[in-house]
Amino acid sequence: MAQAAEERDNSFDALVIGAGAGGMAAAARLNKAGFRTLLVEARDRVGGRASTVEQDGFLVNTGALIIETGGENGRLFADVGVSMGTRVPSQPLALRVGKRDVPLLSGVIGTLGMPLIALAGLAARRFIRLRPKPGESLGRKLEGRGPYLRGLSRNITSAVFAAEPSDVDAAVVFDYFTKPKALDTFGLHPDGSIGPWRALADRFEHTGGALWLNSPVTRLTFDSDGRVNGAVVQRNGEEMEISTRVVVSNAGPVATVNLCGDEHLPAGYAQWVRSQSAPSALITVNFASEQLLTRATGVVFFGPTRRLAYAAHLTATCPEMAPPGWYLYAGTSTPHPAVGAFDVDTEVGLLKADLTEKFPGFESARILSVQVCAGEEWPAQRAIAGRDLPQTTPIANLFNVGDGAREWGSGGQSGCVQSARLVVERIARELPRHDRLSSSSD
Repeated sequence: MAQAAEERDNSFDALVIGAGAGGMAAAARLNKAGFRTLLVEARDRVGGRASTVEQDGFLVNTGALIIETGGENGRLFADVGVSMGTRVPSQPLALRVGKRDVPLLSGVIGTLGMPLIALAGLAARRFIRLRPKPGESLGRKLEGRGPYLRGLSRNITSAVFAAEPSDVDAAVVFDYFTKPKALDTFGLHPDGSIGPWRALADRFEHTGGALWLNSPVTRLTFDSDGRVNGAVVQRNGEEMEISTRVVVSNAGPVATVNLCGDEHLPAGYAQWVRSQSAPSALITVNFASEQLLTRATGVVFFGPTRRLAYAAHLTATCPEMAPPGWYLYAGTSTPHPAVGAFDVDTEVGLLKADLTEKFPGFESARILSVQVCAGEEWPAQRAIAGRDLPQTTPIANLFNVGDGAREWGSGGQSGCVQSARLVVERIARELPRHDRLSSSSD
């Protein structure tokens, strides 16, 4: 009896690797659909690069500053029945023009401009010649244009795609910004970016899902037919084997093939995935001051700068993120090059020079951290939009979700969450309910 109970404890319908946005979304949806689901995370918290750490009384985000409250994110939380707990800034998005912050989601631009952009997208989908030709970068399209437009475009692609215009297909940029509700409402959470994902994790566990933190997967195991049948997980200082019917990886396509081992994959597939990998980078300076350094209440984009693409005044909406009497800010840039090696010290220096110029008083502010998201292990994006790999793999019951496996024209957390929904819908079709270990759903 004890052995049977132990086997059930280590047997799952679905294993989800990585508790970032894509992994959290996949695990929550699988659990909701009645799959006995295990979500494993190598770190001590959920959220991945949309998480938060406490530092000297400040809540400092590990990457993403904001969360989209509509689109795929809103759909996920509504479907699972969890409140995000976010607050919408009084002026969510603005463009700094001279010394003035021009609102982009309200006023004349929000009322008239955004619908016109969406209308342009609708027309382009009907009349294909209106859409940029695939294969031509935005940087190429902007050649010969003025420095302001080129500088602004760089900062926009930095913010949305963690890339420079030369890295991004112009058609991807067009499709992203002209899709319905492209710049949907976003919010901030008083617990930092981790807040909504922590709430989702609590719901997941409360409704029967298993969440193991500090538990990296070291390898996947396979049956005689070449399907994944389990994994080896490090937990509490020991290796343990679990069995599963399906695996969803939010660790990125390269990490997924590494967990498989090349010998379990078709010849050349692992090498092809590795050759496609081109993770991009972002640098964020998290800083605080006892003086108010800006009147902005949300996210501000900038025109031409040395590097600063956008900045956020977090405590304008969520004062709980800082000790009483302090204001918390973050300024972010994409280095040059955005993909590949770059000089960290030089790039951080350029970002700080911009912050000094755009935030009078920055030179006396307290720098809490300089967050560098780069490289295969902790990138800003595992794939620049338009270069994502398929969610499916040559292994029939192994899938990728998250950045690196998003749909064309999608980006950010919403793109990761969308990839998870599509994968779970496929799994639900292919694994009938009567074949599952449990059918616990809310």
